[in-house]
Amino acid sequence: MLLAMLRFEWRYFVRQPSFIVTCMVFFLLPFLAMVVDQVQIGSGGNVLFNSPFAITQSLLILGIFGMFMVVNFVANTATRNDINLMAEIISTKPIKPLGYNLGRFIGAYLVCVTVFAMVPLGLFFGSIMPWLDAERLGANSFALYLAPFLVFSLTTIFVLASLFYAVAQQFKSTMAVYLSALALFISYVIAGQVFDEPDQRSIRALLDPFALNTFGEYARYWTAFEKNSLLPALDGFILQNRLLWLAIGSVILIVGGGLFRPLSLSTKKSKTLLKAEAIDTTLLTKNFQHRTLTSNAWAQFTSRTRFEIKQVFLSPAFLVLLLFSSFQLIANFFEISGMFGTPNWPLTQTMVSLIGGSFSLMLIIVITYYSAEVVWRERTVGMGDIVDSMPVHNLTFWLSKLVAVLLVVIALYVLGTVCAIINQLLSGYSNIELGQYFIRLLYFDALPFCLLVLLAFFLQAISPNKYVGMLLFVGYFFVSLAFSQLGIEHNMFNFGAGPRLQYSDLNGYGWFMQTQHWYMFYWLSLSVVLGVLSFGLWQRGPSSNLKQRLSMLGYQLGSKGWAVATVALLCFVGSGAWIHYNTKVLNDFYSQDEILDFRADYEKKYVELELQAFPSVTAVDATVDIYPSERRIEASAAIKVVNRSSQAINRFLVNLPQHSRDVSVTIVGGQLGEVDEKFNTAWFEFSQPLAPGEERSGVIAVVREHKGFKDAGEDPTLINNGTFIDNFALFPSFGFNEGIRINDRHERRKRDLEPLQRAYLLEDSSHYNESFFGPGVEFIDFSATISTSGDQFAIAPGYLQKEWQQDGRNYYRYEMDAPMVNFFSLMSAKLESKKEVYKGIDLEVYYHASHAWNIDRMLESAKDSIDYFQQAFGPYQHKQLRIIEFPGYRGFAQSFANTVPYSEGIGFITDLRDPKDIDPVYYVTAHEVAHQWWGHQLNAANVQGSAILSESLSQYSALMVMKNKYGETRLRKFLTYELDRYLRGRSSELLEEMPFMRSENQQYIHYQKGSIVMMALEHELGETALNQALRGLLEEYKFRSDLYPTTLDLLRYLNEVATPEQQTTIQDMFAQITLYDLRATAVESETLADGKFKIKLTVSAAKYSADGKGQENEQPFAQDVEIALFSADPNDFGADNKVIYQGVHSLQSGESTLEITVDTLPTYAGIDPFVRFIDRDTGNNIIKL
Repeated sequence: MLLAMLRFEWRYFVRQPSFIVTCMVFFLLPFLAMVVDQVQIGSGGNVLFNSPFAITQSLLILGIFGMFMVVNFVANTATRNDINLMAEIISTKPIKPLGYNLGRFIGAYLVCVTVFAMVPLGLFFGSIMPWLDAERLGANSFALYLAPFLVFSLTTIFVLASLFYAVAQQFKSTMAVYLSALALFISYVIAGQVFDEPDQRSIRALLDPFALNTFGEYARYWTAFEKNSLLPALDGFILQNRLLWLAIGSVILIVGGGLFRPLSLSTKKSKTLLKAEAIDTTLLTKNFQHRTLTSNAWAQFTSRTRFEIKQVFLSPAFLVLLLFSSFQLIANFFEISGMFGTPNWPLTQTMVSLIGGSFSLMLIIVITYYSAEVVWRERTVGMGDIVDSMPVHNLTFWLSKLVAVLLVVIALYVLGTVCAIINQLLSGYSNIELGQYFIRLLYFDALPFCLLVLLAFFLQAISPNKYVGMLLFVGYFFVSLAFSQLGIEHNMFNFGAGPRLQYSDLNGYGWFMQTQHWYMFYWLSLSVVLGVLSFGLWQRGPSSNLKQRLSMLGYQLGSKGWAVATVALLCFVGSGAWIHYNTKVLNDFYSQDEILDFRADYEKKYVELELQAFPSVTAVDATVDIYPSERRIEASAAIKVVNRSSQAINRFLVNLPQHSRDVSVTIVGGQLGEVDEKFNTAWFEFSQPLAPGEERSGVIAVVREHKGFKDAGEDPTLINNGTFIDNFALFPSFGFNEGIRINDRHERRKRDLEPLQRAYLLEDSSHYNESFFGPGVEFIDFSATISTSGDQFAIAPGYLQKEWQQDGRNYYRYEMDAPMVNFFSLMSAKLESKKEVYKGIDLEVYYHASHAWNIDRMLESAKDSIDYFQQAFGPYQHKQLRIIEFPGYRGFAQSFANTVPYSEGIGFITDLRDPKDIDPVYYVTAHEVAHQWWGHQLNAANVQGSAILSESLSQYSALMVMKNKYGETRLRKFLTYELDRYLRGRSSELLEEMPFMRSENQQYIHYQKGSIVMMALEHELGETALNQALRGLLEEYKFRSDLYPTTLDLLRYLNEVATPEQQTTIQDMFAQITLYDLRATAVESETLADGKFKIKLTVSAAKYSADGKGQENEQPFAQDVEIALFSADPNDFGADNKVIYQGVHSLQSGESTLEITVDTLPTYAGIDPFVRFIDRDTGNNIIKL
């Protein structure tokens, strides 16, 4: 029986068109992912297209989408007899249930396995296509595709098939299976959010039924070399996860799959169906007497609409949908976190964004399902002909069903709003902005999905059955994804879409409201056309094909229908023309490929100027008029320039800024030539060459403004409230623009560009006279006069000398009393302020009125930082320090001379009430204050390692301030985050990881690794010696523009205060890529006769050196390592934790057993507990007694 049923199920499915279509889909998706450059899953950078890592990632990600394929086949198998009314007949046969049920299940399972086997086949055949870039492919073997399929996919499909088969057997309902799939998906998303902290990832890896997180944790820190060479092995997390889910799937199948249940008939479904039919007939016959719209049409419509709404809203499916939507939202509420896992306050803008993000994918599924179920309900239950015979107009049927589905969309957003407000109140936040919930959720979020409902109805209207309609709707999304990947990126081609809203409490909706009006009018017009057509093609009476209904379309619509469609079509065309005019005529629109082509063309044309000299600016006196409501700036600057090169300058390239017009550059003895419109560049020609060392004066002027609106890439610097722009963005720049170069080596090769040298070699002394800000950027004399609207104030670096009002505008005059870097900000806003004088320094924080939570913490950090930095490195060069909030369109803080613009999203809205959390406000403020020394007193040379002297030293300075305030134990959590981010950063390196001292603007090195290295160095050398070395470096090079330091100079000063042994350690840290594997493997305690405790701790140590691609070689380990004993878990900052013992022990490669005698019995022991080493896995450094 088992084999017979298996063969039957197999033959049944392989003859179905759905089997062929599904196989084609699961073959083509991975095939396209392999052959289309723009579609990459797991590959990119140095990771090959056909690497084991990329193949495994593709299988696991598509495995999640494969869940819905499994639903289709397994639900069909489990419910087919009941749907086809065969259950009665089969129940009368002497069939043994185990063989019958198990054979059907295995048959369906093998069908699912066969379909999903198309994924590795698609990947394999895609990888052998002749047009692929050979440099992005490795050695090919089908074993690379088969291994992850066997390890991961077979188990995942079994678990899914067992679950859905059991649900179908229990409920005898396809609906229940779809709901269980949705519930599983939502639960999966929730679990991923709940178990996202570093110490919880092992739980997430173990509990993931799809094994995506399991493999992610297993290969978390794999380098490009490892991703290209290592196959996932069936051990560790992977083995545990697969065995666990095999067991769970087996239990579900045995207990819930009804394998041993006698094949008796269940009448539950038929009774329910009869009840539904009775209700349906009663409602449909009430008050319906005419086929045309007459005086009782409204009563018919309201009656029918009530019926449709009840059918949807009172169904178990809808109630389950609301329940799981609530669960997902609640889980998301716990994840409103900012930097380092510290939560943010639940601002309304945050909650609205969270609701929108939570529901986006779910709503696509909801619309796909409900549009099909509601449109085809009567025909599905066999009542179609009866209902169609009723004297009710087509419009009543069509519109009532449309309203029901639209209300499902709106109901989810209403649910989200209620949950969000409750969460805000429970969190102690009371500034509930109902207007935001209404406008953003209904207008910006819900309306596009409502338009998608009309598209779904249209697709159902032209489909022969609901499944084809669902397939067409889902197919649309795959096509739209393909559009964006193939360069069709304008929102005019993405149904219902518009430029993504970025809301800010400072600037409100900004320019997005106008843009949204036009895009929604555009798509609403098209949706009306589709709605009219779907109404006209509405199927009434005996089944008719699309061709027959098209022939009757004119009759069905009538003159009024055609009039509505014509007006809507004209509105669609007219609004589309206006959008095109604004986004492609008044403004530029480029696809990603076009942008890359432009950058390549710029480099090809001007790269020969890379080393050509141009004047350096030595003085700036700017006059800037900001018109916030018009998004316009009129700016000019009197400048002085000097030729720092050894040769006369005859001409130089001028790069004009974006969004600018009326640009002029005037320098004595020369003039600006014609503008190259393609590259927005021009040549400045000297009639009298600028001689070496010669200084001349000049004037630059520009008008920056915005016309109309853009489809993407709106300028966030010049806005109604919170303008923040720097001189590099506002004024023209001189010389070859390095920032335009393409960094991706594959994109460079496609465009015939030479391999990129990201930075000049550390030893190239010809660039030691260039600042890391770029050639020609040095210390200048600065002053500025800024005006803005009468309700705002304006700020620039320097000290306010004068302010006045004129013609309803506010004017401010700033002057700097000492040289500063030619890198300055200009800001205008309506903000509150808090000011203090601390040791003769004016401290000021400007903030939005509703963001006052952390102002005192910023001031405290600024005071502590100034105290520590002045004592450690030297005096602060200014008498003022200002922190100014700007809109969260950009999420960073940036240090200018005595001025720190600070985004609302990374500190002002951080919730610091829980003392166990890392304090990012205190840290970021300290880091930016540190830049007043490292960056604004000392500039680095424009060679490898330049960011180390700016960012890494600022990291160290800020961490020392944090250590003094919070202690070393609290700092451990911060460094654990930094280590994790460094290891992940090196795993996604695009070119090559460089040693620390040769970092080529690689953020994961100069920020994250910089934190670990500098704090380890502080532990190795001691705070006093390290600060002495840094102070010496600073004193030699501060405020110099003739010669800038490098990391070689930093090493020179470090070696002066280091012993020979310490110099070896420094060399490892700075000149090599070194990693460690430190573990605490066993611990036991013994009570001694004197009441003390002997702790026997077994540890192991290993050391590895790596090349830039991540290939590692083991090295001998012989170093001192810190060992500590704790009274509580060092990861639990809420505990009253004490360090019982902390000492340094000399360890060799391999295992070592240490004996430590202490007065107090510890509960935890650890090796390298304070993260001094670059350890691949810190999770095994701490062990519990």
